Amino acid sequence: MTDRFYVSEPLYPLLSVLTSLLTFIGALVTAETVYGIVFLVGVYLLLCAFGYLKSCVKILPFFAVYLSLLSAIFYFASSGDAEFTLQMAVRLGGVVIAVIPGLSLPPVSLMRNLTQLNCHRYITLGMLITLSFIPVLTAEINQVRGAMKTRGAANILKPQIFYRAFLIPLTVRLVNISDTLALSVETRAFISEKADYTVYKPVSLKTRDVIFSVIFFALFILGIFFAVLEVGA
Repeated sequence: MTDRFYVSEPLYPLLSVLTSLLTFIGALVTAETVYGIVFLVGVYLLLCAFGYLKSCVKILPFFAVYLSLLSAIFYFASSGDAEFTLQMAVRLGGVVIAVIPGLSLPPVSLMRNLTQLNCHRYITLGMLITLSFIPVLTAEINQVRGAMKTRGAANILKPQIFYRAFLIPLTVRLVNISDTLALSVETRAFISEKADYTVYKPVSLKTRDVIFSVIFFALFILGIFFAVLEVGA
């Protein structure tokens, strides 16, 4: 499911992770000032300019529904406090924009990057399995639900149908996947000890990554500076 957000030329993997983290932090710090909106818009446009345009456009419908719904909840919960609602909207928007770099990054690219940096192989393998599990789980759930509809057991809310037609088949499929994964690791001679190995497609820091990081960090530092300055005034 998430592979439709992948971009052909993602940023340097660790830079993508750092961008996501700092975007979220920046949104939290600057939410109480007008610079929070400026910061988020700047990061969004920066991602669009550096190859993430399709991902940014694809996430817009979810962003609009998610932000509108939760902002309305905060507005009524705060008895019509528009300022508080705007601050929460900036924080919520920061979460969505922070997801874009990571969502658009193939897990294998991050694993290759960590492997090149001599990260422990148990960690890289565990992260690869974890990051790849969500789309696999989604696909398996869709297949089981499709089989249920074909057999006329579409009402998943009934306990008997949920247990016998959904939970048991899904569990069996996941167990089979885990067995296949274990055999795959074994047949590829995976070992945890130090050994010579090669990376199929090495990941390197490019000029565009440096340019992106300079602009992004400038946005982040200026946003923090002006926010602190305004709050302290």
